[in-house]
Amino acid sequence: MDGTGRSVSLFVRPGEPVERRRSEGRFVSAVENHGIRTGARGEFVDLTEEVGRVVARSGVRDGMVVVYSPHTTCAVLINELERGFIEDFRDFLEGLVPVDRPYRHDDLSVRTQNLEDDPHDVPNGWAHVRQSLLATASQTIPVVEGRLLLGRWQRIFLVELDRARDRRVLIQVVGEG
Repeated sequence: MDGTGRSVSLFVRPGEPVERRRSEGRFVSAVENHGIRTGARGEFVDLTEEVGRVVARSGVRDGMVVVYSPHTTCAVLINELERGFIEDFRDFLEGLVPVDRPYRHDDLSVRTQNLEDDPHDVPNGWAHVRQSLLATASQTIPVVEGRLLLGRWQRIFLVELDRARDRRVLIQVVGEG
């Protein structure tokens, strides 16, 4: 107990349950839409501090935050901010899903769906395949005592899989205030 009648156990060994009960308070849900201009394919945009600020503004003490990208050619990932990892990740994706091979998505003689007369619509089939393999349009992070519950080295990233573009990230916080 923490002196207020609440049961608190935040740091536990692997396999042990995490227990946190709190009945007072009110339910809060807040969402913010953030615009981001990415600079290049493979760019990692660190969203961690901004997500923390959104949590603070929401007033949620205990709950969760969802970081979501409504785009099909970028991803939301949690990992460490370390140059070697980022370069390895880029190299791995390039080897797994190379840019310079043909993709039916890019062949407008066979593609008949989701077509727009848009000068920004350029070949990017590889970016769609990469995002689908990563399967990460969103990440959910616990919020405990008003703070993101991330591991020591964990950061929240928007990863550009296509090219420099204007992107949106929706950050929704839900929980007890």
